[in-house]
Amino acid sequence: MRLAILGQALGTHLYLFISTSAVGPLFILKLGGSDLQAMLPASTAALMALLRIPLSVLVNSGHGKRFMVACWNLVALPASLALLTALWLGPGPLTVKIVLISFFLCQALEHAGSTFWFPLLHDIVPATRRGRFFGNLRSGWQLAYFGASVMAGIFLGLDPALWNFIVVFAVVGSLQIARQFFVGRLPVRPRVGAPVNSWRDDLAYILGNRQLLFLCGYLMLLVSLAGFMSQPLVLYMNHLGFSTRDNTLIYTSQVVGSVLVLVLAGRAIDRLGVRQVFFAVHVLLSGLAILTALVGSLPAAAAKPCLIVILIGAGAGLAAAGLAGTAQLFHLTPSSERVLIMNLMALSATGTAVPPLLTGLVLNSAWSAWSVNLGPLTFGIYQALFLAAGLGLLLAMSLLPFIKNVRVLPQATEVL
Repeated sequence: MRLAILGQALGTHLYLFISTSAVGPLFILKLGGSDLQAMLPASTAALMALLRIPLSVLVNSGHGKRFMVACWNLVALPASLALLTALWLGPGPLTVKIVLISFFLCQALEHAGSTFWFPLLHDIVPATRRGRFFGNLRSGWQLAYFGASVMAGIFLGLDPALWNFIVVFAVVGSLQIARQFFVGRLPVRPRVGAPVNSWRDDLAYILGNRQLLFLCGYLMLLVSLAGFMSQPLVLYMNHLGFSTRDNTLIYTSQVVGSVLVLVLAGRAIDRLGVRQVFFAVHVLLSGLAILTALVGSLPAAAAKPCLIVILIGAGAGLAAAGLAGTAQLFHLTPSSERVLIMNLMALSATGTAVPPLLTGLVLNSAWSAWSVNLGPLTFGIYQALFLAAGLGLLLAMSLLPFIKNVRVLPQATEVL
């Protein structure tokens, strides 16, 4: 499975820079976009995942890998349109609209191809090694993403010109194409004993499986609360007056926490179960969200190291939550390839659209100037959002007893 790890380590950067990195929102702001427009790619990234559901039915899974590679190759077209538009027209409302539409198309093609990514891995990864495999897979591309983000932050500098952003996106777009060399070599195991059009059976299985339905709803709630510790922090740091370089590098520290925890989290899932991992995520992220609200009252010199520590912890919590959800879904899914079942669970990811969209809407409304004094501290709208997210994560812990504690002790000796 080294091919899968190498492919992801190379080819995820364009999508991440558009949807989850600090570079994407700062690029939109550089073009003259509003706070809401800067947050739109992060919101639409989650909604585009819904494309996987009809594609699971319409595309024959026997051609899934070919369809996946074709979609991922086509991502280069709208990405090129966005960069050429920014280079030719320069900053302005029209440029922002064209770039946003191009970014949306990139996200749509990326998710369309991803329809068959996890089902492909489901067939070729041994069941007893999935927890640690996905830990290694994600830590691999997260480490590469960290390196790319650090280099991008250094290259952009304190006050970057527009061409600096264009160069960054051109480089990660080239890596997107290079990924196909590795992904195209992954083996495909044919389905045995399953009809080609089994989506009705899959849908009936989902509706009759309370564990799958509850898992989907729980993950949707979890990511809708935990997501405030993601891209909204880019606007928060911009509000605090951080430079482009500091904003990018500090936000990238989130990846450090993700890489540090993923391998350990994979082993914890295999041995202890997902419920304990989810419990730790709730405790960690709720505490960090409350601390983030207090950072705004600190001077910039003290706020920067505090945010680095907070983002490292947030990255660890978000990565562990995603890994636990993926591992449980794989164990609740039948051993035969059921593409529709796995992609219907993309519904849970739509919760990540809430935090950036809500943040952008609030900042573009009259509420953006809201503040209240509590003794020596002044709390603004950002602090209110982070406090609400932290309290919501604490209350959501009451749902954990209903989560099945999936646990698999590694017994196989396969080398991935």
